[in-house]
Amino acid sequence: MKYEIGDIIWAAKFEDKEQNLVDHHFFVVVNDDGELIPAEYFGFVISSNLSKSKECSKYKYNEPLKKDNTNNLDYDSIVKCDQLFKIPKKTISYKLGSVNVEDMIRFLKAYDEYLKTK
Repeated sequence: MKYEIGDIIWAAKFEDKEQNLVDHHFFVVVNDDGELIPAEYFGFVISSNLSKSKECSKYKYNEPLKKDNTNNLDYDSIVKCDQLFKIPKKTISYKLGSVNVEDMIRFLKAYDEYLKTK
């Protein structure tokens, strides 16, 4: 199954580029690195820890994401837009839902703002 930009997927354990263990998370797919048969996906972590939202914490690139019938989240959440993960295809278990175009643009804009600080 090919996942599209904006899909919310569940990924099992994998190591990120710094060799840190990423332990089972939902991600918003940002892009894939293949044309016809993607081997890897790129995405932002989704967290239900609202105490780390940009409105009430030092993490100003954590964008809110309200649960709805399209994304199928159980809780209002945040999308951590300051770290892009390379997600191995073999670790993806399933697609939960997707985000709307406006949310996806907002996440990418937050990531772009983050990159300008580097």
